[in-house]
Amino acid sequence: MEMSLTKEYVKKNLEKTNLAVNSVEVLPGGEKLFDMIQRYMSDASYFLEQGNLVSSFGAVEYAHGLLDAGVYLNLFKVKENKELFVFSD
Repeated sequence: MEMSLTKEYVKKNLEKTNLAVNSVEVLPGGEKLFDMIQRYMSDASYFLEQGNLVSSFGAVEYAHGLLDAGVYLNLFKVKENKELFVFSD
């Protein structure tokens, strides 16, 4: 079955990851990783505005993966919306 990437799907993932970004507390040592995540989110928004769905989707998925890694490595603490994370307290 072939899937088609739509603007609505990418936008939904961007919103979900943005909610996840706002659901963590950055712990000591996590500042650089969190900055990188914010940059990927900014890139994802830019690519979406430009109509580049593949790059937008890639950037937002990468950002969410980095969030999960940060939680796993104890660089971020999940404050709420734990269902958005693979690893949480």
